[in-house]
This record gives sequence, C-alpha cells and structure tokens, in this order.
Amino acid sequence: MWRIDHDERERGVIAPLSAVLMVVLIGMAAFAVDVATMYSEHAQLQNGADSAALSIAQACAATPPTAASIAACAAPKEDAAPLAKGNAIDGSSHVLKATVTGATVDVTTQTENGAGDKHFSLAFARVLGIDTADIVASAQAQFGGIAAADVVPLTFSQCEADPTFVEGLQFFPTHGSSISESPPYNCTHQSSSGHELPGGFGWLQDPNANCSLRVDVNNPWVEARPGNSPDGSCVTMLNGWGARLDTGKTVEILIPIFDTACPDKGGTGVDPCADSPYGKSFRVEAFAQISLRGWNLSGSNTLPWYYMTPDAKVLEKDLKLKGSDRGIFGEFIRKVTLTEAATLGGPITYDALGVQLTK
Repeated sequence: MWRIDHDERERGVIAPLSAVLMVVLIGMAAFAVDVATMYSEHAQLQNGADSAALSIAQACAATPPTAASIAACAAPKEDAAPLAKGNAIDGSSHVLKATVTGATVDVTTQTENGAGDKHFSLAFARVLGIDTADIVASAQAQFGGIAAADVVPLTFSQCEADPTFVEGLQFFPTHGSSISESPPYNCTHQSSSGHELPGGFGWLQDPNANCSLRVDVNNPWVEARPGNSPDGSCVTMLNGWGARLDTGKTVEILIPIFDTACPDKGGTGVDPCADSPYGKSFRVEAFAQISLRGWNLSGSNTLPWYYMTPDAKVLEKDLKLKGSDRGIFGEFIRKVTLTEAATLGGPITYDALGVQLTK
C-alpha cells in the first residue's frame, strides 16, 4: 500500500503568524477608532472656534455698541470661552488664542479634558505607545461695512434715504415724486430715483436676467435700466417675499444707495458724470439694509407686483399716493448680517454691516 508523505516543514506556522497579524489588526483598530474620535474632537473644536469668532465679530460691529458688546470686543478670550465649551460634547474646550486686530477676529481652540489637561487621550493607540494627541482648530472672522454684494437690481437716492433713522416706515419711490419733493427730503434739485433721471427710475441693468446684480462701491457706476417696471426674472423672488411676510416673518434686503444720477440735470462746475462709462447710470455710495413691508411696482394689485402689509397700507393711505407712485415700503434697520458672498471693507453710512468667516 502506498503512503503519502506530508511535508513537515510548515508545521507550527499558524501560531506565530496569528500573533503577528493580531498586532497588525490591533494597530488598524487603533488607527480606525482613535482617528475617528480625533476627527470628532476636531469638529467640535472647529465649531467652537467658528462660533466664537463670529460672535466676537458681531459684538465688535454692533450698532449702537452696548456695554456687553464693547466688553466682548475688548476682552475676546473671555467672551470666546463659553462658546468654545458650549460646542464641545463633554463641555471641555480651551481657548488658546482670541484676538481682535483691526476688523479681524482670530480664535484658536485646543482640546481639554475634564481635569483641565490640554491633550486628547487616545484609547487603542496606547498599545502602540501613543497615549495622547494635541488637537487645535482655528477660525478667522471679519466685520465692517459692505463694499460689494449681490443685490436686487434696484437703487435708491441718498436724497430719499434717511441716514439718521428717524423716519421709521417709509415709501421709497421708483417712479413718481410724491415723497421726493416733500419735506424732509426736498429732492427737487437733487438726484432721486423717483423723478430726476428721465426714463430711469432706480432699476438697474441685470445682464444675467436673474434678479440679482453684483454692485461694488469701489467701482461705483451702475447702468440704469429704462422703465418703471421690474424685470420678469424677479417674479419668483417677489412671490417668495410675499409668502414670507404672510406668515409674519421678516424680509430684509440690502439696497445700494446712490448719490449721483446721470445724465445730470446740469448746473455749473465739474460734471459729476464725467467718470461714468454709461449714459444713464447711478453712482453707488454705500449699502443700506431695509426691512421690507410691501411694494407697488407695476400698477397691478396682486402678487407678484403688488403686496402690502397692514402698516404699509396705512402709510400708503396717509401719504395719498397716486397710482403712478410706485416703489417699496420699508424701514431702515441697523443690523450686523452674516454675509458669505459679500465683500467687506466698505462705508458704514447707513449702518449696513457684515460679518463673515474668512478662515
């Protein structure tokens, strides 16, 4: 009978191979579990840094400043601490740095355990001799006047605007002269969106036809669009505004304010329109924020072209506006707004201030 001889050379290999693979598997587990918890810790630290940077920036930009906002801007590290801790699941987080330099806020948060130690304790990685990790997160926010933004293609006159904020709810005409000629505005001999620019009633050319236009006060000339009716691309936006106001919510919009309408009506001295690259145009000086209450934009009495909140209807009646008096109803508001698409560094004539994360 034939017998098959077995090769004895591989006997006993499984045990040491298993031991080696076990170390590798434990190392992989350490990597997977500890890296996941480190990512979670960093996310919490980042949320804390972001929240603190934005909060301090808003405090620094508050108008008018309050005792609390002045304190937050003057002592940013103390103000950042509760926000950093509040974004940590275990309530422990350390503010390594919080500074305000010019219009920039920098915040750096660092991991901290319940005992106050500034390190993150690892679990499985201890098998490999790695007990702790140092985790930090940084955020930067800026604040200040808005220099450029994507806005509704509509502008109002400096003459009609009320930078002292004493007027409350008011009517901003895009066509007609009921308000622009009356006290305290008296815009008869100044630029007003209501009647000073023949054929141009405050509406701006919207080359992309999406009811949005990029306006930059550092490149201030914008081309006027003839006519007193809004572009059809604004239908969806206007319907959305009406639906929001119907539910009692606010609609706040950023509006460019112009100080010169061209062609100028004349006079002596230097031509204020000499630098304009367009024929009919406006020169934007700053942005203002308006809490919207209603609008009459094309003579219709239904959405999207017409909408009035109850207080706007009262004002419309009190002002005895005619059918040709078209425009919007709203109130200037002092507010610091979180802005992602805007560019900061502009004038704060009308207290339109922005805050944004830059890092």
